[in-house]
Amino acid sequence: MKTYRYYFFAAIAFCSLPAQAASDQHPVLGQGNISCGSWLEGRQTESAGATSRIAWVLGFMTGFNQYGSKSKADDVSEGKSTEELLAWMDNYCRQHQGDNLHRASTAFIDEFQKRTGR
Repeated sequence: MKTYRYYFFAAIAFCSLPAQAASDQHPVLGQGNISCGSWLEGRQTESAGATSRIAWVLGFMTGFNQYGSKSKADDVSEGKSTEELLAWMDNYCRQHQGDNLHRASTAFIDEFQKRTGR
């Protein structure tokens, strides 16, 4: 009887792990899935793909300002120009080429929150 209990609880524990891991992740849509390496390649050109990636990053930051910040006065860009924001992204992506654009954008927001104590 003890053997059955062991297998029963082990099965429950095993089945609950993937569900928990999946619940911690949110779907990433569109250009947020491209690699930092692709971001850097695109930044060297004026292609439509590079332009849409820039728009994705700026939209992500705008979305944070609108829905993710704790105060309506928060501005994740802190008044920086678009070129300054993109330079930060470029630098991050040079150091983390395997990350995707979503992760790079999240790292930008994480750094903002650390600097501002939020």
